[in-house]
Amino acid sequence: MQILTVLSPEDQITIGGIPDEAIAGLIGMPVNNPGDLARREGFSLGEFRPNPAFSAFMQQVIRTFGPDDLELQEAARQQGDGSVGVIDLRTPEGPMGRVPVEDIIGIFAVEGGKLGSYHANDKHLVFSANGLVQLPPSLREVHIRELKRLGVSQGQ
Repeated sequence: MQILTVLSPEDQITIGGIPDEAIAGLIGMPVNNPGDLARREGFSLGEFRPNPAFSAFMQQVIRTFGPDDLELQEAARQQGDGSVGVIDLRTPEGPMGRVPVEDIIGIFAVEGGKLGSYHANDKHLVFSANGLVQLPPSLREVHIRELKRLGVSQGQ
């Protein structure tokens, strides 16, 4: 079994491990002998088992820090009223193209050009045929920062 994480090897060394909330999921793969693992380059989508703690923590970070995100604030100003989506950047056509429901991470309500309440999309897939979740750069940065803080506080 292998884990899939958003932390770089350097981040893992810095905090001395991988907190549960940093594990996107598990990849179960049968290994008949040690050489099989070394030769295997990929894995199938069906082998991935998502970690609910990862999704919950990522959504909490977006809910908490998203309103401070300058790009989301600008999108809200332009929108005026309605909603602004947090789009998974792995989406094939990009965030301005046609976005499948599994690539919508969540939605902020917008009223009067200001971000309001956040609603996570329970149909978002952490890992899909297009790869692992890719948050927009500023949200990714805060997500990693909070994972590192969590790892340090847990004594990782």
